[in-house]
Amino acid sequence: MKKTMIAVALAFACIGTASAKDIPKAELDALVKAGTVWSVDKLEAAVLAKYPGGRLEDGEVEKHRRGYVYEVEVTDANGDEWDIEVDATNGKIIKTEMD
Repeated sequence: MKKTMIAVALAFACIGTASAKDIPKAELDALVKAGTVWSVDKLEAAVLAKYPGGRLEDGEVEKHRRGYVYEVEVTDANGDEWDIEVDATNGKIIKTEMD
């Protein structure tokens, strides 16, 4: 029974990660030019507006089932680390999780 539960949990974990696709730079540039997504600079500014004095690391735009998402790690002014997800089409922060 435990082995079955572990197998099911691993399957769901794999499904969740397989649903996101990194966007190559050329494709991202075309999406920005078309107005489909915000530029990375604009997305970073949206994150830093919520975390003034923060430092951003490892940001990337990915295609999820729910749309384009900018994922980035932030170290805030207090030194706390956060994983942030931003809707890349409008700059709205959709998920924050402390590391």
